[in-house]
Amino acid sequence: MQRAMDVHPQTIIPHQHFTWASTECVYLYRDGYFMATAMVTQALNEGLIRFIADRNSIPPNENPSQLIETFISQSIVSATSTDAMRRILRSYRNDFHHLNPSISKVPVQDIAKRNIEDIALIEEEIFEHSYQDGKISPKHQKYWDVRADGTMLVNIRFG
Repeated sequence: MQRAMDVHPQTIIPHQHFTWASTECVYLYRDGYFMATAMVTQALNEGLIRFIADRNSIPPNENPSQLIETFISQSIVSATSTDAMRRILRSYRNDFHHLNPSISKVPVQDIAKRNIEDIALIEEEIFEHSYQDGKISPKHQKYWDVRADGTMLVNIRFG
């Protein structure tokens, strides 16, 4: 039960192609599936990087590390979020994705915990919102698909 209390995901995020993977990361970690958490958070991180690039009219097919450098140079996301993105990229990605023999020496539970915390940090920044007159008011509207009538599809989740 302690792991459930350790995870503090962004409670409301826009409904996008990666939403279910993001939510599953929380559940995987909470339920003790650390290798799966590490793998999915790594994939999600790369998906979020490409999503941010696309929403900022940057070709999303560049190398994720290069995209992060572009984010920094154009002040698209904070240094705190770009540091989190870099940490996830460096979290033994190839060992996990290719199941290299060296995976047996990786501190899987530690990586899973740090990655899930870093994903929460990134999502908190890009999907930051407040409430005005009982409605969600996104700080960065370009990451939310707001319809002409002012509504949007969102996912509500809990740790």
